[in-house]
Amino acid sequence: MDLEAFRRSPTGRLVPTVAGQFAFVPATLPPPLDFAKLVMPLAEAMQAIGELNAAGRSLANPSLVIRPLQRREALLSSSMEGTYTTADALALAVADDGAEVDASTIEVRNYITAFQVAERLLKELPLSNRLIKTVHRTLLSAVGRERGANKRPGEYKDQQNFIGGRNRQIENARFVPPPPIETESAMAELERYLNRLDRAGIPAIVDAALFHYQFETIHPFADGNGRVGRILIPIYLMQEGVLENPLLYLSPAVEGRKDDYVDLMLAVSREGAWTDWIAFFLEMVTASCRSASSTIRELEAMRSDFRQRISERRSSARVLTIVDDLFARPVTSIPQIANLLGVTYPAAKSAVDRLVELGILDELQTTSNPRRFICWPIVDLSEGRARRLPDVDVTV
Repeated sequence: MDLEAFRRSPTGRLVPTVAGQFAFVPATLPPPLDFAKLVMPLAEAMQAIGELNAAGRSLANPSLVIRPLQRREALLSSSMEGTYTTADALALAVADDGAEVDASTIEVRNYITAFQVAERLLKELPLSNRLIKTVHRTLLSAVGRERGANKRPGEYKDQQNFIGGRNRQIENARFVPPPPIETESAMAELERYLNRLDRAGIPAIVDAALFHYQFETIHPFADGNGRVGRILIPIYLMQEGVLENPLLYLSPAVEGRKDDYVDLMLAVSREGAWTDWIAFFLEMVTASCRSASSTIRELEAMRSDFRQRISERRSSARVLTIVDDLFARPVTSIPQIANLLGVTYPAAKSAVDRLVELGILDELQTTSNPRRFICWPIVDLSEGRARRLPDVDVTV
């Protein structure tokens, strides 16, 4: 780590660590802020969040769009950390815990589960170290040792970690976060800040930017810090009543500007460049809200198209129930449909056959017993691809 770049930092201090190196410990929040330079990006971000909240309120069943948005976030946030899978493999893993999928897909599925755990815990306790550790434990559960199971799931680091560095040597690191001895106290102080009574006029969306920088700079876990940090952004905004439903995810916006994302946080540590970082964060929030609003419109249009096709074929109401379930689980099977509808296997098969005829479902050729069926248009949307439904003869 370039010590000269950090020695005079107004946002933290250097402390000695392993191998004769130094680590950076961020100062407690909040820093001095220049709100005059943040007026416009703050106003745009709040307007975009307001529009996203309104879009969420207009939905009869928000889960129909929340689950596809979460799958897309899981794919992109994980890929930013070097963990890759496909939307169809992820959909299969979510549909069936026992499905044979690779370790990367299990890890991405864990991202979705970890978010849902955080959302559930938020109803019982504030955003806290307990919640954060539980999210981390869920994220790294049931993965192989080489993928993080040996990285103390649910516990803060007990060895010095670092970011960057040729040949994985701390001497070549671009950044060295606080050592373990400083981590517990830094995270305890962050928890106190997040749940303080006196907000000192700092908007929650700005606090989210401060919190995200602080968490990523502390880098409290041996692995999974980036993914946990991005999960906590919408969780915090929901705690503060800024976000009404879990519809905001930053990874789709950040993915294309990952270098800026990393460099601007580093500039805060080196130079105290808070304004540039917060303005960028607000810009990403605005872009993410608009992207989510667009995706909501696409999903609603897709659902309307499905329902119209079903109506024109004079199919039973149970087929409509299956369609709505596909937005939460775009991979399904005849036994799952039978259980969903409370009908016999033949009746469920008849409903699935109808959806195949309509081009809404396709059989997956890679699975057997039970046969698996996939809704490609919904899955493609999780990867940001548009797939037009095939034209189907709907005459009767």
